[in-house]
Amino acid sequence: MALRQASKSIGIWILALAGSTSSVGFAQVTGPASLGYRLTMLGKDAFGISVLQAGDVFSIKTPGILGVLPTQHSVCPMAYRDGALQKPSGFCVAVERSFSAYFQPGLKVHFTKLDVNLKKGRIDVSITACDACNKTEPASYYRSEVDFEFEKGYLETAKPEAVKATIAQVFALDVGGEAQSTATGGLVLNSPSPAPPVPAPVPVIHLTLPSTYVNAQTSDQLQLNADNSFSLQEAGQTYRGTFAATGNTLKLNISGGPETTATIQGSNLTDGSGQTWVLREQNAPGSAAANVLQNQDVIKMVKAGLDDTLIIAKISSSKCQFDTSTDALIQLKQSGVSAAVLKAIVSAK
Repeated sequence: MALRQASKSIGIWILALAGSTSSVGFAQVTGPASLGYRLTMLGKDAFGISVLQAGDVFSIKTPGILGVLPTQHSVCPMAYRDGALQKPSGFCVAVERSFSAYFQPGLKVHFTKLDVNLKKGRIDVSITACDACNKTEPASYYRSEVDFEFEKGYLETAKPEAVKATIAQVFALDVGGEAQSTATGGLVLNSPSPAPPVPAPVPVIHLTLPSTYVNAQTSDQLQLNADNSFSLQEAGQTYRGTFAATGNTLKLNISGGPETTATIQGSNLTDGSGQTWVLREQNAPGSAAANVLQNQDVIKMVKAGLDDTLIIAKISSSKCQFDTSTDALIQLKQSGVSAAVLKAIVSAK
């Protein structure tokens, strides 16, 4: 059953910005009209979300854009700068974990909002999946936002063609792919020839962090931490690095070593050799083991913005089980832990 709810503000917004009063003259890039884009207006009817006025259709070129369901009040904006798409905020991803999906390259979307901020040198583009173009059933209307960041002052004199070339690195204009509303409120693809179906967004499989997996064949252990770091004990050796989960694939980047992958299957993992890693049951909140302070707990407090004095007091009043190896201390430092807190960690009993 399709989700049929949108936020009250969903629709088309065109921002008319005043030109620059400096000696360079008026800004050439002021909004969607100056870039030649036609925005899509979405609205609600008796059946839920629908396209009131169709605009241009774009095809996603860059992977990693995270969309959320229209029932959510916020999205997870991604910044595009220096030719690369930055990851969305980890906090936002965690909050929206049950309502999000990654937009895959080739998926077609509408531009529903385009804000030009000359002062900040930024163009914010809001997008919504073109379910009619993608032949997605039931319709999802996943939405997201990509913020294109330029050097300060660039947009005030930049030619629209140059700015469009940057946006085209992420979104390719699908010429002839405009979706128009029919008299019955349905959507048809206005294209010279039928387009092949494009896969719907791949659901995000979110891992419960921190978590420990045990190899069912060898009893080796894999520890995944909340800061996307891991430690692997395998064949008597300890390996460390970072990990990322995309779809049902877990990628482990070993420090100074190769990248390896595993498939997420329910609560377990399957590595490249076909061996199964079983999720070890976590201690229930309030149990003695759950109250032991560990490295990832300190990192959580630091990222939450807690004061050093408060963190040190927490360490002093808690049972601690810190990893104080050289690699672990370096990892803590890189995660923003101060020297004073590091000293308290090393000194903790």
